[in-house]
Amino acid sequence: MSTPKVMTVTLEFEMGDRKIHAARIKAAYEAAVSAAIEAAKGELLDGSVTTVRSRMTWDYRWAETSAQYTDVDVEWAEEEDEDEPEA
Repeated sequence: MSTPKVMTVTLEFEMGDRKIHAARIKAAYEAAVSAAIEAAKGELLDGSVTTVRSRMTWDYRWAETSAQYTDVDVEWAEEEDEDEPEA
């Protein structure tokens, strides 16, 4: 039996200073979700996509001050637990 898998796609649209009404935001969200579903179905095998969940959040923040992170390879040193007795 295969293990179910979940693919998560995050889209973030940076908006300008213009006032945008809720109807246009909802339409843009629905268009983005529809495009993502069609693109995924076009690449995956028939029947691979069983369920699609989506959500939209609205975040007020200064876009210029958002943190950006770079992928780096980190080697974590294993620490010995001092509280455990040695065998």
